[in-house]
Amino acid sequence: MKFLEFTRSSEWWEYKMVPLLSVGYATLLLQHYPITQAILKLLFLLSAVIIGAVYVSVINDISDIKEDAIAGKKNRMARISPPWRIAIVSLCLITGVINGYFIYPDRLSLFFYIMAWVVFSLYSLPPVRLKKRGIWGLLCDAMGAHLFPSLFITSSLLEFSHADKNVFWYIAVGIWALFYGLRGILWHQFYDRENDLKSGTTTFASAIRPENFKTREAVVFSVELIAFSGVLFFIFNLWIAVSIGLYLILIRIRKTYLNHKICLIITPAHAPHQLLMNDYYLVFFPLSLLFTLSLNHPSGWLVLFFHLLLFPRKTLFALKDIIACLKRN
Repeated sequence: MKFLEFTRSSEWWEYKMVPLLSVGYATLLLQHYPITQAILKLLFLLSAVIIGAVYVSVINDISDIKEDAIAGKKNRMARISPPWRIAIVSLCLITGVINGYFIYPDRLSLFFYIMAWVVFSLYSLPPVRLKKRGIWGLLCDAMGAHLFPSLFITSSLLEFSHADKNVFWYIAVGIWALFYGLRGILWHQFYDRENDLKSGTTTFASAIRPENFKTREAVVFSVELIAFSGVLFFIFNLWIAVSIGLYLILIRIRKTYLNHKICLIITPAHAPHQLLMNDYYLVFFPLSLLFTLSLNHPSGWLVLFFHLLLFPRKTLFALKDIIACLKRN
């Protein structure tokens, strides 16, 4: 449990891993490739991305120790002695190099994997520390957390299945991942804005008033949604249509019966809210993909079971809200 605590896994486990796995599921569906034949490859890709996420969490916390102390914010790495910090970072880097060895000779996938590590290092570590350099910090986070990992998984699975490189699939996945990542880091920075102002940390969000960001908020979401529509264009089927319908029902339930405000990026501090499309990406989309893959290859039901076992939280929250609504009626 202590290991899970200092890795900040609760902050990224479902929120970052599920969309990346969904890219993998969608790429397999695009190629009509049996998911059970790719399960070991998916597990390797997931583990490779996880060690990168741990590295990012650790170096970000180490770099934030002084600023978090000024803001009175909890920092997990502050309680760990410097030699142990060095050991943890070194272990992550060594594991990343080992992963790179197994990814080679797939040069394109290796490039995407390395770039995810590079941009996150530039985001967190001084003297560059692009986190404090406005739009560059946003781009680094979005590319490191979503764009490059998504392209890494896409490229790896296309190589694994001996499929042709579909440039338009790369473009659709890449633009969607980038703008979904931008929306995620913008949400985080606006959510943490007061702490950053207290500590004097200059982020994009600390330099702009939330009420002045409404138009750009809509633009970021619109590009994300258009790109995601491009992804769906390649793989759309009945079950994806059903999943969209179910998600729209959930939005309606939360808004009408639970008074959830629908938000794009900026959320109210002390009121129930839902980020538009978040639950679709984290619950309905991956489940619709796995359902389709399982219908085509029945042993895929086992993958669906383990997906729910590993990532239950958002699905349970959705079910909880639906049950709460039914009880009111």
